Amino acid sequence: MTELNEIEARVLGSLIEKAFSTPDQYPLSYNALVNACNQKTSRDPVMNLEPEAVGTAVASLVEKGLAAKLIGDRVPKVAHRAEGLGAGESPEVIGTLGLLLLRGAQTAAEIRVRTERIAQFPNTEAAEAQLQKLAAHPSGPFVARLSRGRYQHLFSGPAAEAASRASEAADRLAQLEARVAALEAAVQDLQTR
Repeated sequence: MTELNEIEARVLGSLIEKAFSTPDQYPLSYNALVNACNQKTSRDPVMNLEPEAVGTAVASLVEKGLAAKLIGDRVPKVAHRAEGLGAGESPEVIGTLGLLLLRGAQTAAEIRVRTERIAQFPNTEAAEAQLQKLAAHPSGPFVARLSRGRYQHLFSGPAAEAASRASEAADRLAQLEARVAALEAAVQDLQTR
C-alpha cells in the first residue's frame, strides 16, 4: 500500500476535495493548493504549510503516481490521480478517502453528510457499506474501524490507528484515576466520621 506522510495526505486530500467542490478552478495552481491545505475549516488538524513543503509533497505525489503537474495558461497546475491508490475510481471511494485524508477519523454518518458535494450516499448504511468495503478491500485494507464507529485511513500507516486508540486509552485511564481518587476521598471521609 502507498505510504503518505502528513503533508502528502493533506495535499492529496485537498486536491480531491477541490476537484469536486470547485471544478471551475481545478486543477489547482500552487498558490490555490497551499490555500486549500491551510484552510481553517473542514481540516483536522489545521495546518500552516509553507509553499516549499507543499511543493515537496507534490513532487513526491507525482513520483508515486498520485498527482500530475499540468501546464496551465499562465501558471503550472496540479491535479490528483487518487485512483492510483488502488481502492477504486468511483466518486464514493475517492470522496470517502479524500475526506478521511483531510479530517481524520470519521463515522459513517459524518462521511455521508460531509461528502454530499462529492458523492451521494442515500443513507448512513450506504456510507457504512462503502467504509466496510474499503476495510476489506482485496488490495487493502485502506481504512480501519476504530472505537465509537469511526474509521481512519491507513495511508499514513497503522500508527494513526494506534495513536487514536492510545489517546482513547489515556482518556479512559484518566477517568478511572479520577473515579478512584473520588472513591478514596469518600472512604477517607467515612473513616473520619
